[in-house]
Amino acid sequence: MLPYRLLSVAFFAAALGYVLISYLSFEMPKTLADAEFCGFDIDDFDASGQLAYPPFDAWRISFLRLQEYWVALSVGMSAAFMAFALFVGYRARQGALAAGAAAGGGILAFAVLCVSCLAPALSAVGLGVMGTVMADVPRWLMALNTLLLTSWGVMFLSRRLAACPIPRCLGATPAA
Repeated sequence: MLPYRLLSVAFFAAALGYVLISYLSFEMPKTLADAEFCGFDIDDFDASGQLAYPPFDAWRISFLRLQEYWVALSVGMSAAFMAFALFVGYRARQGALAAGAAAGGGILAFAVLCVSCLAPALSAVGLGVMGTVMADVPRWLMALNTLLLTSWGVMFLSRRLAACPIPRCLGATPAA
């Protein structure tokens, strides 16, 4: 049985945390070059050369035009997978499994944050980190790949969670 409440809380906390960090780190662009980097064009400026939006609306427009919501979804999926991996490790009481699953989920979440959802999934299937960054892969595709990889991880760990542990007898020797 999947811990849906744990997965939901981890997903929403991470996704909303990403949105909040994005909002808090947003700076109003001062020049047209900065504005183009944020997803604005010349039509978004008024006659005096200033951005025609208040700060919150400017952030919201930039967030939507740059499709940062896909990154937020990827971060949420990665965090939910990490929480599930830790849950499975705790339930299975197998230190190596928990450490490996948490490390894998942590690397995926860290990569999503650091390279803005451009490298984690495609590098895992063999295209390479630099090739992915240079190819300007759409963010929706990265979110889809993150969904596929985390879904596979959840299915794999669910099998481990559903398996009955076989107790080891201390001092027993295998039959030859």
